[in-house]
Formats: sequence, C-alpha cells, structure tokens
Amino acid sequence: MTATGTGTLSVVLGRCIEPGTPLGPFTGTPLRGFTTASETGLIHAVEDCPRLRKASSVHAVDFTLDVSSLARLCTNWSCRWPVPDHGLWPVFLDALNSFSGLRIDDEDVQEQLPDEAEVDEAVRLLSQGEYPDDEDDTDAWERYRQARECRDELLADWQGTQDRLITAGEALTACPWLHPWAEARVIAHAKLVEQKRQMVIRFYSPRALAEAAAVASLADLEGTAGIGFGIFGRDAPVVLRRVWQAWRAHARWGATSVTMAALSAGQELHENLGRRRKGREEAEEALGQLTSDWADQARLAAAEQSAGRPWRLIGVQIPSPHRSPHGGSTYNSLTVWELAVVAVYQVAVDWYRGTAALWVPHGIGEQLLAPEGSMESVDLLEGPEDWAAPASALLAAWEPRRGESPE
Repeated sequence: MTATGTGTLSVVLGRCIEPGTPLGPFTGTPLRGFTTASETGLIHAVEDCPRLRKASSVHAVDFTLDVSSLARLCTNWSCRWPVPDHGLWPVFLDALNSFSGLRIDDEDVQEQLPDEAEVDEAVRLLSQGEYPDDEDDTDAWERYRQARECRDELLADWQGTQDRLITAGEALTACPWLHPWAEARVIAHAKLVEQKRQMVIRFYSPRALAEAAAVASLADLEGTAGIGFGIFGRDAPVVLRRVWQAWRAHARWGATSVTMAALSAGQELHENLGRRRKGREEAEEALGQLTSDWADQARLAAAEQSAGRPWRLIGVQIPSPHRSPHGGSTYNSLTVWELAVVAVYQVAVDWYRGTAALWVPHGIGEQLLAPEGSMESVDLLEGPEDWAAPASALLAAWEPRRGESPE
C-alpha cells in the first residue's frame, strides 16, 4: 500500500485481500471501479488497467465489498483503490500482511527445516568447544566456523519464525473476525516454531546458561591485575575495567561457556596494547589468570544461587519485532542468552499473546526478573493459591502490560 498524502492509502485490494478472507466490518464498503460490458469479469480500479486494453468497451461500476466482489478484484499493480489511512483499514491491511508469511501445510513446513545431518554435526563439534584444539588445523577451523554459523543461523531463523507468529497473534487481537480463517495457519506455523526450537536447544547447555545468569551477581572487578598490567602505567586501572566489562558482557549474554568470554577480554586487551611489545606477554598471562578466576567465581555463584533451591515458573512476554526508524528492517532487543533461555526452558506458550512460561533454576529466574531484562517477566507461582495450577493456566491468567517496557 502507498500513502497518498491526502488522508488515504492507495491499495491493490486484489492482492492484499485474498479471496475468501473474512471482511468483518469492511463488508459492504462502497467502492467504484471499471469493468467490461458483460459486467461478469474482473473489477478494475482504473480505466486504463493493462488488462482492459483489449476490451471492446469499459464502463464505471459502483459496487460494495463482499465475498463475491472480492473474488473479482483485479490483481494488477495498477489497480489501486483509495482507502482511509486511519481507523481500522491500516490495522486490517497490516494484519493480512502478517499472515501472508505463515505456511499452511506440512510440505511447506518441512521445506523450512534445516538439514538434520548438518545440525547433528554442528552440535557434535560445538559440544567440544567453540574452536578446535589444534590452531594449525585449517580444515578443523573451517568446520568449526561452519558449525557456529549453523547454530547462529538456526537461532535467528527460529526467532524470525517465532516473531512472525507473535505478530500474527497481535493481528488477531486487533482483528478478531479473522480468527477462524487464520487458525489453521497459526497451528501449522506453531508446529514449525516448535520443531525449530527442538533443534535450537541442542546447542545450548543448561549449566552454561545458569553460570551466565550468575555473572550479574559477581562483585565488580573481583581480583586485580597486579603487576601484570604494568605496561599500561597509570592507565592500568582503566584498561582493567575495560577488559572486565568486555568479559562480563560476553559471559552474561553470549550463552556459551563462561570460559569463552576470555576471547572478548583478550580482544579488548590487544586493542589497548596496540603496538606495545615490552610487557605484552606479562599482560596476557595476567589476563589469562584473571579470566580463569572470574569464570570460577561465576560457576561458584551459579551453584550457590540454584543448587538445592526450588526451581521457579517465570512468565515472560516475548517482545514483538520493531520496525527500524531508519528503514523497513526489523530489530529485536533480546540477547542470545535470553533467546536460549526461552528456547531451553519453555514449558507453555501462548502465541496469541506472545507469552511463554519458563521452568528455570532459581538463579536464572532471578536474572529474568531483574529490572534490566528485555522481557516483561513475572513469577507465576508468586500467589499462594497458584502452586497447584498447570503452567498453561497460570500463563493464561497473567495479563502483561501490553505495549509497555518492563520497569
């Protein structure tokens, strides 16, 4: 659809609204078009539509939008009808657009799933670490690169599939008359989301996710660099803080083992070292000891947070994708850790509201409920009367602050 600048949208209704779509409150909308003398063929928005060039005669016709006339609307791009750019029309058209990407049959669903053999090999490799042990084995490095790419692409693909379902659910809330018509599509797409989720969770270790959640509880800058950062002179405390922040961000949000955060810390150190040579080896050794200590502290904190403590049932509202103000692309606010937690610990989901119930270790629950989280979250077992209810029932009873950012 195209905005005209006159309070209307110019819309190819024959393409935007497929035949058989329930029109709800738009049934009976008066429109004017053009047709041939027989008045039984297509209805066109403009008299000079290319599909009317061979017609012996063309005349205007007033009609109302209904199931019968909808099936006759011309789909040529030149056939654009003016509709209001306010009220329900834009909402309706956006809703139909959100459903256009939903698959509706098993064959289409299977075509969207990644190759299982490729996923199996990627899972096998990454279960041993993010990188090969032999730094000189170029073939192994390439295999690991492909494995990481497989994991990252699958996570993004699952998130995109999930986002389309959430957007469609929001559309049904805005246009409830579409519900019976769209239900089969939603069910098929939900099946696809679940199949991809089952593949995604194979890549993520629950222990690593719990350790990542514990990083937030670590005291700021546990340990010192000692004389190892002497190469930086009076700037040593500043560099140490930068290194710590790089390690902390990777460890919290990367969703891999906290030991892998040493890579980000090392990159930050090397950027600060620049071309310095004297004292470089000492700084690298000091960093290795620091990151090892930080990882040990994260593991200990994770055990203290969750070992022997009851798990928690956390409800989260998964943010719907937002349009970038600088273009038509979408962006999401969730970190890899948050996405992995939603995938791994999901026990119930309501796609019509974009909410999920997560059965998580105590420490992960604390992190999900923290104010800085990207998802609105709630402890579904907080009420004393809730302890015996199914997760799906507790999730359905929760009313998130739709459209508001979590505090």
